[in-house]
Amino acid sequence: MTDSWLFWGVVAISLFWAVGVYRRLMALRAQVVRQFAVLEEMLMRYQALVQDATTAAVTSPSNWQTAIAPELGASHWTRLQVAANLSAMAIAHMQEHPLDPNSVIALAATNRDLHAAWDSLTHPDVYYVAVPEELTQRWRELGIAIGPDIQRFNQAVEAYNDAIALFPASLMARVLKFKPGRPLE
Repeated sequence: MTDSWLFWGVVAISLFWAVGVYRRLMALRAQVVRQFAVLEEMLMRYQALVQDATTAAVTSPSNWQTAIAPELGASHWTRLQVAANLSAMAIAHMQEHPLDPNSVIALAATNRDLHAAWDSLTHPDVYYVAVPEELTQRWRELGIAIGPDIQRFNQAVEAYNDAIALFPASLMARVLKFKPGRPLE
C-alpha cells in the first residue's frame, strides 16, 4: 500500500514539475516574442524613413542631385531601396521565428547592409546627392533609440538560453526540441 502511495506521489510530483518547467519555458519564449515585437516596431521605422527619403527625393525639384552629374546618385538610391526591402523581408521572417539563429543572422546582415547603404548615400564624398539634414538627424536618433530595445531583446534571449541550459529544464527542452536562441548584434 505504501509503495502505491509512493509511486503515485512521485508521478504527481514529476507531473507538476514538468508542467511548471513547461510553463516557465513558454513564458520565457513569450517574453522573447514580446521583446521582438517592440524591436520590430523600431526596425520598421527605418523602413518608413527610407520611404520618406525616397519619396522626398523623387518629388523634390532637383531630386536632391546636383547639376554636375544627376545620374550618379541613382545607384545609391537603388542600393538603399534594395537594402530596405531585404531588411523588411528579414524582419518578417524573424517575426515568425524570433528564436531561430538563422533568422537573427539574416536580420543582422540585412540591417548592416541597410546602414551601409544609408551611410554611402549620406557620405560627404557623395557630393552629387544632397540628403536633407532633417532626415539624417532622424536616422541618427533612431539608431540611438533602438539600442535599448536590442539590449532588452538580447537579455530575453539570454534568459531563455540560460533556462534551457539548466539540468532539469534541459531535459524538457530536449523533449520539446527547444533550441537556444541567438542574440542580435
